[in-house]
Amino acid sequence: MFVAMYTVLFLLLLIASFGFGFIVNMLTKKFPWTSTVVAVVIGGYLLLSLESVSSKLITSLPVFAGGIVATMTIRTLQRRGFKMFG
Repeated sequence: MFVAMYTVLFLLLLIASFGFGFIVNMLTKKFPWTSTVVAVVIGGYLLLSLESVSSKLITSLPVFAGGIVATMTIRTLQRRGFKMFG
């Protein structure tokens, strides 16, 4: 039961952090690495504030990954010439 719960939590955090990072990158077009910086700050806070190792990994890894993937997605869309993102 705990494995299923942690899997769902991991996926929800990954999707939520990707969406948040994507919106932050769209709002700050001149600074494309904004969501990565925000993800590192939030993930670092989670690493320092939580007590158990499993909860640290389950909450901080998807936050880091979501921010980095959002940044890479925005950069790819900018390079391919989509005017909305660049």
